[in-house]
Amino acid sequence: MKTMAMEEEQFVTNTAGKRVAVLPDLKTYQRLREAQEELADIRAYDAARPVALAELRAGRCATLARHRSPIIMTCGCCLRP
Repeated sequence: MKTMAMEEEQFVTNTAGKRVAVLPDLKTYQRLREAQEELADIRAYDAARPVALAELRAGRCATLARHRSPIIMTCGCCLRP
């Protein structure tokens, strides 16, 4: 395979000249990685939100002060109101 530059983009081609991959520059690669991480965060939030809202509606929540308390809880029984 060989690499050829075309208008700021680099493509890897096979022996027949067909493009089989793209080689982005480092700045573009970093922007893509950051966008990928941000999208993963958004998807995690979207998945967790309905669960959190359901727990809040059911009264299964803790205050920030309770959360910060030094007591380590291993079960959910201490979170019941």
